[in-house]
Amino acid sequence: MSTFKVLALYDFDGEPGSSEMSIKAEEILTITRTDVGEGWWEGLNSKGQSGLFPQAYVQRMKESPPAMPAPVYNQELDDNKQKSTEEEADWDDEWDNDDTYSEIGQGTNNRARESVYANEPNQNYVHGSNSNNTADIHVDNKGGTVSKKSLNRFSNYVKSGLESYMLGTLNQPTHGKKIHVYRDEQCLAVWEPLSNPYTVQVTSPKKATKMGGLKSFIAYSLTPSFSNIEVSRRYKHFDWLHDRMCDKFNIVAVPPLPDKQISGRYEEQFIEHRRVQLQEFVNYVCRHPVLSQCEVWYHFLTCTDEKQWKQGKRQAEKDPFVGANFCMSLESPEKELLQSDKDKIDDNLNYIVKMDQNVKKLMQTCQDQWNKCSNMYKREFHRIGESFFALGSSLDLDGKIPSEVATEVQQLGTVYMQIGRLYEDQARDHWQALSDKLYIYKGITSSIPDVLHLQKSSETKKRDCEKTIQNPLQLNDIRKRGDCLTYAVFAELNHFQMEKNTDLRLSMKTLLVDQIKFYKNIVGQLEDTLSRFN
Repeated sequence: MSTFKVLALYDFDGEPGSSEMSIKAEEILTITRTDVGEGWWEGLNSKGQSGLFPQAYVQRMKESPPAMPAPVYNQELDDNKQKSTEEEADWDDEWDNDDTYSEIGQGTNNRARESVYANEPNQNYVHGSNSNNTADIHVDNKGGTVSKKSLNRFSNYVKSGLESYMLGTLNQPTHGKKIHVYRDEQCLAVWEPLSNPYTVQVTSPKKATKMGGLKSFIAYSLTPSFSNIEVSRRYKHFDWLHDRMCDKFNIVAVPPLPDKQISGRYEEQFIEHRRVQLQEFVNYVCRHPVLSQCEVWYHFLTCTDEKQWKQGKRQAEKDPFVGANFCMSLESPEKELLQSDKDKIDDNLNYIVKMDQNVKKLMQTCQDQWNKCSNMYKREFHRIGESFFALGSSLDLDGKIPSEVATEVQQLGTVYMQIGRLYEDQARDHWQALSDKLYIYKGITSSIPDVLHLQKSSETKKRDCEKTIQNPLQLNDIRKRGDCLTYAVFAELNHFQMEKNTDLRLSMKTLLVDQIKFYKNIVGQLEDTLSRFN
């Protein structure tokens, strides 16, 4: 394709060790590829460095075309252009057209399970490869880095709906039940607790095809506990759902999805690891008092009819109460918030930024340990074992009848080589499980600052209105709407704190239990070998 120039609108920090490239606002870039997919373009900066960056973060620069002669009509050229346009439309339709129902529907209960193992080269998977683009937990220790899955959230923040919400230009929603936010003296606000908690199991990933085998995909089975009816969903359907949630709930920290991977999508280890990551996403949504009750989520979990799927899909995409306007669906306390209450937002922001940095740091440690278990630890114990085994083999004078001491030393070498394999087969998976949990919280801590900035923007808007609007009744309504949004933000912060405390405590406990079993296994093998020397 021909290249063209673009102007960077926003800063973007690419993830270290990946194919992403950091860009700065006002920087001029040369686009070399627009067919990367998922809203990503490839280009060159002024230093000649190449990499990927979000399409939404740049704007094409207008170029004055040279004078050209009047075109001569060419039927063949016109046909080719029409064909090209149709192909581009097909690509655009890949994510959001109604034809995606070919993979929607009730699943079967006899789907074959794939191998249970983890080996996905995405940003939270620790991998033994030396290639950074397909390996490792890609962790950025800089605060506020925008990841692939936060692109929509950033765009939603720009188009947050805050203006229309604060000014009350939309009518109140006429359908759907109100979501209650309750006053709490300790944490200021809490979401209404779930009255009927439920779970959803993500199981049985299976490769399927359509269009006579021309297209293939992986479908995952989801079974909600409230219905026990299994439905089949592709990753692209999860991606659509995630976009809808981010559009509607920009005062809620929506958990991240695993990245979409282009190469190696159908490897068994990748498929199973993605299932584990999707299960983490689903678990967090099921426990959230707002996300777990929203219409688009229920539609995603329960729809098995093609016509109903299309209707629900269109309804979700045309929902007017998105962004800050979602707060019109809330019932918040009447008590006016004090400025001292609102000042706590800054404390929460500092806390979240620090936690975000340390979550990424621990993920980097998980990566380091995974790599060491797969390579260095395994290699070192194998080398120790080989040395002992070689010594044992040389202890016999004639080499025909092994002596007792030779056999014992060889056994010691064998045990050390087995320990090396244990590090590769067991210990590295302990770090992978912790990494998968941290990935959810890395995505959440990266998005909460946007939620807090939205609240601060609402306060700024309120102060602007106080300077320009004379009607006291209208000003009172604006203050109430601002307080409603602030109550919701504090309720979300409280939910995050409770989830984080429970989730991370359980993850650390699981890691300790697994590590203790692992090292007890090693001690047992060494003690058994020691008894042979007696």
